Amino acid sequence: MPRGDTAAALRAALLLLVVVGVTGTALALAYERHWQSPWQLAPWAALGIVSVAAVALIVRQTPATAWLARAVAALAIVAAALGVWQHVDANYGAAGSADQRADGRTTASDHHHGDDTPADHHGSDGEESAASLVDAMTGSAGHAPVPAAMALAPVGLALALATIGLGGARTPSRS
Repeated sequence: MPRGDTAAALRAALLLLVVVGVTGTALALAYERHWQSPWQLAPWAALGIVSVAAVALIVRQTPATAWLARAVAALAIVAAALGVWQHVDANYGAAGSADQRADGRTTASDHHHGDDTPADHHGSDGEESAASLVDAMTGSAGHAPVPAAMALAPVGLALALATIGLGGARTPSRS
């Protein structure tokens, strides 16, 4: 990297953020044993694809690798949105089955991450009640941490930002 090349330094820093983000997300997924169902394998696949695109961008910064990285970045952001939806759905399902738990029945959504402890959802008078959608979205209901599902979004954003100035529009020639 030539001295004073600010764009190259910024690109290198953003790619370092991608590497740190992929590593951190992979460690968090491993800690949660996030491989119990096909849906739980999706972030692993996304991390693998992001890794390949980041390595391609590190090895060779061409218009083709820039477009590949941008497409993969969009995929990572979409995967994060799907993960948030899956986590909210699992939490809402777990909260909605509170009445079934009162009858002694449990559902598969009660144990999203293999946790055997059902969530308690008590109203102000101590009776069980279904949690609101806001509770499911914030992760205060259920077992699926919604903020963790968003981990791929900043990784995708950093990957996309690392392509700024690569493979862009051609400057018009002056005749």
